[in-house]
Amino acid sequence: MAKGFYISKNMGLAGLLMGAVAVVIIIALAAVYDKEKTKNQNKPVDGVATASPTTSSTFSTPKDPWEHYRLPDSLSPVSYNITLWPRLVVNASTGLYIFTGQSAVVFQCKKDTDLIVIHCNKLNLTLLNGHHARLTGLDGATAPTVKTSWLQVKTEYLVIQLNGKLTAGKSYRLSTDFQGELADDLKGFYRSEYTEDG
Repeated sequence: MAKGFYISKNMGLAGLLMGAVAVVIIIALAAVYDKEKTKNQNKPVDGVATASPTTSSTFSTPKDPWEHYRLPDSLSPVSYNITLWPRLVVNASTGLYIFTGQSAVVFQCKKDTDLIVIHCNKLNLTLLNGHHARLTGLDGATAPTVKTSWLQVKTEYLVIQLNGKLTAGKSYRLSTDFQGELADDLKGFYRSEYTEDG
């Protein structure tokens, strides 16, 4: 008598059931994969939506440079000169400890631009000729005048729009005067105190 391979009826049914479940899972995963692939093809890249060939094209308005959390690459800092003057007694008019300061940032223009975006957080900038900063050209460069300036609170930037363009390869200096709170929250420029031997 020939030898053969036999399985019980219950084992056969269990195998068929497991096979059917596997096919259903594979089909479901393929559907989810296709849906995600289509969604990612239409996802905006740098503010511009791309479309798959089977869908209609939709474009979103690009964000302004001051809405991005990374600085534009049009300017490159060369040096910073910062003077800080902390007041270690409470300011009578505000009831706060304050500091005042000045900064001068020298930067080189890498790409022609009419926009300066620089980090600035929790500072009260003194207006210089009606604007938050003063711009001067270095080494024979002529600096355009400031058109408008404002603080972009969400991204913590000082934004300066110019009436003309900065020239690639030229160097400029951006100067500011400011006041800030000398708080005790261990953030930024802060004050700290301790008592020793009473």
